[in-house]
Amino acid sequence: MSSTPTTEKSTGPLARAGHWLDRAEFWFIALACAGIVVLVFAGVLSRFVFSQPMAWSEELARYLFLWAALVGAAAGCRNNQHGGIPLLVHKFSPGGQRFVEVLVTVLVITVLMVLAWQSMESTQQALESGQTSLASGIPVWVINGIALVAYVLAILRTAQGFKAGAYHPRNAQAE
Repeated sequence: MSSTPTTEKSTGPLARAGHWLDRAEFWFIALACAGIVVLVFAGVLSRFVFSQPMAWSEELARYLFLWAALVGAAAGCRNNQHGGIPLLVHKFSPGGQRFVEVLVTVLVITVLMVLAWQSMESTQQALESGQTSLASGIPVWVINGIALVAYVLAILRTAQGFKAGAYHPRNAQAE
């Protein structure tokens, strides 16, 4: 169990919004994974039992996997569940550790902002072009739009985790 603070311990409006977001992320990922299992099973069944392949099922399963991974990565930002090098950070004094914590958080948010911006431009271009995916016919802007949502979510979750102390090296060491 993680020793990092979560939004569930507070009762303010931001904490309630964070708790709602926790549940929305969980259910989105759970439903996407269940959808992947159903689609892959249906695809295998239709191809090998009925000799009628469903090309759209494989494509949709691939999109669901991508969406679940992106939203899961954003959810991991909340409690600093991504890899790091705490061994190096622990060599610094507490003030140096705090400086590195702030620096890394600023760099992570900056990279996420660049990714969100690029994703927004890609989504806008796909929306303007009216392009759809080949097999399933899903508009490409919907496919790209999930990345935009995930990057914005990752920015919010990184800031939330930083504020809650999840990015402090001592919390990472305790896990």
